[in-house]
Amino acid sequence: MNDMEPAVALTRDELEEGIAAFTNADWLRLRSVAQLYAIYPVEPEEMVQEALCRAIAGSRKCPRKVSVVRFVAEAIRSIAHDELQKVENQRDEVSVHDDTIENLDAITPMETGPTAEERMISNEQSRDTENRLLELFDGDDEAQFIVLGMLSGTEGTELREITGLDQTGFNSKRRYVRRKINSAIENGFTL
Repeated sequence: MNDMEPAVALTRDELEEGIAAFTNADWLRLRSVAQLYAIYPVEPEEMVQEALCRAIAGSRKCPRKVSVVRFVAEAIRSIAHDELQKVENQRDEVSVHDDTIENLDAITPMETGPTAEERMISNEQSRDTENRLLELFDGDDEAQFIVLGMLSGTEGTELREITGLDQTGFNSKRRYVRRKINSAIENGFTL
């Protein structure tokens, strides 16, 4: 349990009010963060739910100077790190002797996947790319929602509803986003 003083941290009621005030864009951002950090067998929605549960239960305290959305996003990242550590520390049990295998020399050892640290570095690089893309559209919330949607795999009607645009406006804004990203890449922007 965090020993943060109550005056420095939000109360449970304040935290619940902050969560209740989340906009569709806030939920999209959290979903994007969860998808970025999710690893099998934990689904992104489970990570968001776990972060919210821990926050409301009080096992995590939200500092007053931090937005509730950012606080929950950091909780998701922390939970993902814990899950990565669990997965990395699991061991596969292998029989020392197996009579059913004819040619023991033909067995190919299982390749190890990336370590938790390598996965976290990859996720941080993805997050950095996301932040740089969002900076291209600083001040244009609709364009930022479209970028977040494209990165998280949200498209079509759901993304259009989040932006609040009609179909024509949405199509126009999406073309604008793609053109601006392409132009930035042509001028040296790297993803």
